[in-house]
Amino acid sequence: MPCTGLTIPGVTHQVGTDASPSVNSSAGTQDCHSMPTPEAGFPSGSYQLLPGFTIAAEKAEEYLSIYRTRMVPNFPFVPIEPEVTARDLHNQKRFLFWCIMQAIVPQTATVQKAVDDWVRKHAATHIIVHKEKKIELLQGLIVYVAWGDVHLQMGINANTLLQLAIGLVMDMTMYTLAGPVSWMPKTLLNDAWAVLGRGGKQFEAPKPTLEEQRAILGGYFIASSVPAAIRRHSQIQYTPQIARCSKAIREADAIPTDQNLLALVRMQHLGDRIRAVFPSPDREEGEPLPIFREHFSAVLASLRKEICALDSGEPAIKKENPMVWAHYGALMVRLYEPCIGMRGASPSEAMSAMEPFSRTESLWFCLQAIQIAIDALLAIPAEAFAYLPFNTVADIAHTMMSSHRLLLEDSASDWDVMLARQKLDLPDIARRLADRFEEADNVALIVGQKRRIFEDESSRWANYAYRARWIRQWYLNKVVGQPPQEQMATEHHQQQAQQQQQQQQQQQQQAQMVPHEGMMTDPNMSWLGGVAMDQSFWEIMMLDGPGQIPIDASMLLPDQAMLPAMQTS
Repeated sequence: MPCTGLTIPGVTHQVGTDASPSVNSSAGTQDCHSMPTPEAGFPSGSYQLLPGFTIAAEKAEEYLSIYRTRMVPNFPFVPIEPEVTARDLHNQKRFLFWCIMQAIVPQTATVQKAVDDWVRKHAATHIIVHKEKKIELLQGLIVYVAWGDVHLQMGINANTLLQLAIGLVMDMTMYTLAGPVSWMPKTLLNDAWAVLGRGGKQFEAPKPTLEEQRAILGGYFIASSVPAAIRRHSQIQYTPQIARCSKAIREADAIPTDQNLLALVRMQHLGDRIRAVFPSPDREEGEPLPIFREHFSAVLASLRKEICALDSGEPAIKKENPMVWAHYGALMVRLYEPCIGMRGASPSEAMSAMEPFSRTESLWFCLQAIQIAIDALLAIPAEAFAYLPFNTVADIAHTMMSSHRLLLEDSASDWDVMLARQKLDLPDIARRLADRFEEADNVALIVGQKRRIFEDESSRWANYAYRARWIRQWYLNKVVGQPPQEQMATEHHQQQAQQQQQQQQQQQQQAQMVPHEGMMTDPNMSWLGGVAMDQSFWEIMMLDGPGQIPIDASMLLPDQAMLPAMQTS
C-alpha cells in the first residue's frame, strides 16, 4: 500500500500525519513513516498508549474539553477547534493527542516515566531519523514542554527536546517560509536567484496557516522563557518572520484566546530587549560588579513606559485574567532585577554628584514590582494551579529570587536593607506561597487533577511548598535579630560579644516560635548555616535544581537529599 500524508510548505516530499501506524480502510493506504506503538489494534472504545495509561473514549472527550477551556487560555499556542473530537484528534494528530492527555490525566510515577520516554523516543525518531517537519510534532513538543514539567530539571533530556522544537521553528521560519536565501541582503537577492537558475525570479514564500503561525510563536515563547534563556539570549530571536506571525494573528482575530497569545508574545519580546540592555550576570571569579551608570535610569524609564503601555494596548492584560496579569507583574520585576547585580558608582568613579545614588530609585521600583507581582501570583485560584504552564512557575521562582537578593543586599552603601525588609515582609510571602501550594495539591487530590508524582511518591506542589518553607526558615535564621549595620561596627569587643549572645538568644526564641507559626522543625536543618544564598545560589537553583547547590558535605549525610520529600501525616 502506498504512503500518504500532507505536504508541508517548503517540503517537496509528503509526510505522514499519524504518530503511530494507522490504516485507512476506505483508501487502502498506510502511513509508512510512523513508529509502532502499543496502541495498535487496541479496542475502539478506549485509547491506550502504554500499559497503565488507558483512557476511555468518554473520558478522552472530557479531558479534551478541559484542555480547551482551562489550559489553552493559559498557554494559547496550540488551540483545538471546538468541532474536533478526541477521536478526530487521535486519528489525525496522534502525537499531539497523547501529549495533551499526558498533561491532564493523573498518572503514577512509573507511568509518567514510561510516557516521558515514549515522547522522547517518538520525537527523535520522526524528527531526526525520518526528517519529518510536521506541524503536529512542533505542537506536541510545545504542549509537552509547557505542561510536562521537564523544566523542573532542565537536564540533558529536556534541553534535547527543546532543541528539537527550536529546530522545527527555524525550519518553518528561516528556511521554509522565508526561502533558502533569506539570510542574504535584499539588494543581492535578484543576483542570487539568477545564479540558482531562476532568472532573477524571487522565491514565492508559501503563506503559513494560523495554526502554523501560533505554533511558531509558541516555539519562540518557550525558547525565550526557559531559565537558560533568562540568563542569556534566546536561541529564537524576534525576527521579521516572528513579527509577521503576530501581525497575521492580530488581523485575523479568529479565536478569543489569540488575545492572550498576542499579549504573552509582546511581553516576551520586551523581556528579550531587557536582557539585551543589561550586562550578562556571568562574570569571571574576582571580577567586580558592573557599575550602574546614571543613564541606565533613563533606559529603565523608557522600557517601563513601554511595559505600562501594554496594559492599555492589550485587552488580555487585566486582573480578571489572572495568569496573564501575573506574567505582566513578573515582567516589571525582570525589568529592575538586573540592578541588584550591579553596584553604585563610588564618588571617584561617578560622572556626576547624583550618580552614586542613581541605583537606589531602581532598587525601590524593584521592591514595589515584587509586591505587585506576588499579589498577582497569589491571586491565581488554587484549583487553576494544575493547569498552569511552566512560565508561571518560572515567574514565581524569579520573583522569589529577586526578593531574596534585594533583601540581602546589606553590603551596598546606596541601599537601606533594613527599610526594605520592613516594606517587604518576605517570611509572610513565603508562608502564603507555601500554603497556596499545599492548597493546590489538596485540591488536585480531591478533584482528581494531575499531580506530578515523583519516585518517592511526593508531588510537585508538595515539593514546592516544602521548598518555600525551607527558604523561609533559612531567611529567618539569617536576618532575625540582626542589628543594623551601624551597630555592627561599634568599638568594643565586649559589646560585640554581647550582641552576638543576644542574637543567639533571639534565634533560639525564634526557633521556639517556629511550630506556632507553621514553620518546619526539621532536625536536618543544621546544614542551612553552610549555604550562602547569593546570586550563584539562585542561578543553580533555577537551572539545575536544588540538588546541585554546593554545601559543606560534613553537614549532610552522604545519601541525604537536599530537599527531602514532605512527611505525610
